[in-house]
Amino acid sequence: MLMDIDIKKLQCAMASKCYNASDLALYSKLSNATITRIFKKGSVGSLPTLGKIAKALDVKPIELLKDEA
Repeated sequence: MLMDIDIKKLQCAMASKCYNASDLALYSKLSNATITRIFKKGSVGSLPTLGKIAKALDVKPIELLKDEA
């Protein structure tokens, strides 16, 4: 199940933690390739991956998802 990530929200959350993509990979315990893929595709493929990113950024997972229009 792909969930669309709002890249601008993700970047803002990263900026508030002063994280670059490598930092996000490190603190979320995901590979650099996974983080790069998320930025390129704008989506995340699993709930655990979304949860790891949200936890690393100290935000709720819903805060990273695109708003449904």
